[in-house]
Amino acid sequence: MKKPELLAPAGSVKHIKLAAQYGADAIYAGVPRWSLRVRGNEFSREDFQEGIEFVHKHGKKFFAVLNVIPHMRRTKNFIEALDEVASMKPDAFIMADPGLIDLAIERHPHIPVHLSVQANTVNAGTARFWHKIGVKRCILARELSLTEIAMIKQDCPEMEIEVFAHGALCIAVSGRCLISGMLAHRDANIGACTNSCRWGYNVRSISAEIEETSQRKGEWMPIEEDEHGTYLLNSKDLCTLPVLKKLIDIGVDSLKIEGRSRSPFYSAAMARAYRIAIDSVYNGGEVPSESYEIVESIPSRAYTTGLLEPHRPDEMQEYETNCPSVNTWQQVGEIDKKENGRIYIKVKNKFDKNSNLIIYTPNGQIKLTGESLQDDKGNALDVAKGDGYYVSLACEHDFDIQSAFLIRDDSASQKLANTNIEAKTCSHSSCSCGNK
Repeated sequence: MKKPELLAPAGSVKHIKLAAQYGADAIYAGVPRWSLRVRGNEFSREDFQEGIEFVHKHGKKFFAVLNVIPHMRRTKNFIEALDEVASMKPDAFIMADPGLIDLAIERHPHIPVHLSVQANTVNAGTARFWHKIGVKRCILARELSLTEIAMIKQDCPEMEIEVFAHGALCIAVSGRCLISGMLAHRDANIGACTNSCRWGYNVRSISAEIEETSQRKGEWMPIEEDEHGTYLLNSKDLCTLPVLKKLIDIGVDSLKIEGRSRSPFYSAAMARAYRIAIDSVYNGGEVPSESYEIVESIPSRAYTTGLLEPHRPDEMQEYETNCPSVNTWQQVGEIDKKENGRIYIKVKNKFDKNSNLIIYTPNGQIKLTGESLQDDKGNALDVAKGDGYYVSLACEHDFDIQSAFLIRDDSASQKLANTNIEAKTCSHSSCSCGNK
């Protein structure tokens, strides 16, 4: 059994450092203008250089994402951008466009190319083709089952295989989507997706629009909806914790967390969730309850194992609402300093003296209460009202404040029975749920 690499997302230098500290083996980040996450990409050249140097100093890897599929007018400046990124010595390029891949291999043969999920690799023949071209790793399409992934790995053992393990799913072929471009004139395939598949829609009879003599002209087709609308294209989020052992048994080389547009806390928390899960399963154990606690405590659109396992269509879609589920954890502050037995906090979200608080660290959780809450002048305080406040709490524990988050834990007010993740175990003697 091979232990897979854990690959985490980054949208800033802070993401990079935290994901590495929380257990990721490798970090991937988008090159501005040349990756599919234009929004939320805060990198400058200096940031990229700092991130790569930090990752290498800590024995991790850094993959630079250049996976746009550009039209002619956008290719003019690619070589300049490619050469600049190559000079920073990333451990791989993640790319999708065949012409750009050819340029990268020709100009920088010492830097491996990983084939982006945007290239839609769904069979071993395609993987072999790209290996002959010089590509080292294929990030497989999300439209594959566990059986198909195993077949590709078996039939093309020379190619490294990467699989998405957690995060948002697109209503498109591995993200190659035209909805945003059609409706908002922002092309998902060059990084400007507006997540149009998450919008609410009304369904109307086609005949009402194109057949002037139709008796159904202007008639609305019946469809169930609530006060939020109808979310026909709103996929649940991917979570592979229930099938993690199967993925490891297959021998996948890398498990990838989606989410370059998510917060630094998301990158850190998911890195820890999958780090301890991979380590436990690799050593013969089960996925720890802490891994499930983490993914259940952070907003999602409910979870599914996607097309990795057979599902009825309604089990993969979130038809009722576009809003993420109510999370039980919320980051409420950044810890500025620690002195004289107190931590000093830049407040981000409201908490009070009755709140159950967690200092979340790469080594686990430190539990606190808000009873000792004080304002910036040392006066007792009932509520830290939100962004802009500076407060302190008593805390005698030792930890690195640079990698710690202050979290409000609301789980005591919510029953675990209402969790939105697929069942971890099954007590049925005979069923098809796949969780035996």
